[in-house]
Amino acid sequence: MSDVFDRIADWLQKLAFFDGDVGGLVEHLSHRLIDGGVPVARVSLGRLMMHPVIGLVDATWDASTDRIDWTVMPRSSVTDDLFDKAPFGENTKLTARIATKFFQSDIWDLADGLVGETEMMPVLRANLTDPSTRDKYPIYQKLAASGITDYLVFSVPFGKRSITFESGTQWVLGASVSFATKRRSGFTQREIDGLTRLSIPLFGTVHVFTEQFLAAELMEAYLGRISGRSVLNGQISRGDVREIDCALLFSDMHGSTALSQRLSPGDYVAAVNRYFDCVAGAVHDHGGEVLKFVGDGLLAIFPFDGHRRLPEDMCEAALSAAREAFQRREEIEPENRTDFGIGLHMGAAIYGNVGTESRLDFTVTGTSVAMVSRLEGLTRSVDAPILATSEFAELVTETPSTLGSHTLRGFDDGVEVFSFEPLV
Repeated sequence: MSDVFDRIADWLQKLAFFDGDVGGLVEHLSHRLIDGGVPVARVSLGRLMMHPVIGLVDATWDASTDRIDWTVMPRSSVTDDLFDKAPFGENTKLTARIATKFFQSDIWDLADGLVGETEMMPVLRANLTDPSTRDKYPIYQKLAASGITDYLVFSVPFGKRSITFESGTQWVLGASVSFATKRRSGFTQREIDGLTRLSIPLFGTVHVFTEQFLAAELMEAYLGRISGRSVLNGQISRGDVREIDCALLFSDMHGSTALSQRLSPGDYVAAVNRYFDCVAGAVHDHGGEVLKFVGDGLLAIFPFDGHRRLPEDMCEAALSAAREAFQRREEIEPENRTDFGIGLHMGAAIYGNVGTESRLDFTVTGTSVAMVSRLEGLTRSVDAPILATSEFAELVTETPSTLGSHTLRGFDDGVEVFSFEPLV
């Protein structure tokens, strides 16, 4: 006869076939445990991530608030000290050793041995009514102060891949889940066995859900938020393009060739990244999206949607982002600053998948892209760092300086060019 843990395990296995988020998983799991008579007061689930920015994600449900606290920790914060001061770090170290041992075996035979087994999943139990245990970690002291009496942690590796963080810390990729109760006598042996039993399907679903989250975050990191969402939503075929109206911003670093010859490769890359931090950071903060890093230049768009993202607002945002980029440059030490220019334009752009059958690129192209990039190139010869077309200038409230008509490469007719002061 099945019990509450078997029923929850069955539910978890079926969930793995659907899209879902870890926060919702932890919340509904907690409610199902309580509905089944298991007095959990706190459930927390965390996973290390193979991501260029994100190091760790964690979702914690607390019965006192009945809400989820979601934490996304940057890679730079994942250190040995973090693991040494928390129980999940202790369990993760055990998991790493177990993973090294187990994955010397054939994975197909290994999976057979895991059915109904927990040998690969170390379990840590802490009696928080015991002062000597309570004083081991700061989290134990905090939980005990809130009334937690018993604490269980389960951990599992997701394969044998490991990740090295900026601090030099290296860990096997995997996840940990903790269950805590305020019952005076702690968890019963039946509950411990049941939680152990359902942890295998739980981690299976966590693996699926967090890989979905990771895919979305990687899409955003490498394609941008809007483009990444479009790809995940099915805009994946070559030639699957659409025309969008947007404000465009193109920026390029000046003197980069000479700089690359003068600096070491590491110092040159650091200079380029400082420049990108100025411009791309300002674009993101103003609701724009960087579509392309082209060498030491970048192309960004501020799409219109006719509802919340109106043309006037997006052009104002693009202009403000351009000025913010120069203001951020002023915060860099003078010897480390680089010059750059910015072109601004408004128009229709072709947005979507282009490329070959085996290599696609999600980008924006067309006449408007050519216009804004040529305009940025003009900033060198006219000695004005922010230039805009008449189409752009007409949609902002400020009156720019006119620089007259200029011939841009690839365009037969002259283009009216306007200059905005960077305000630094």
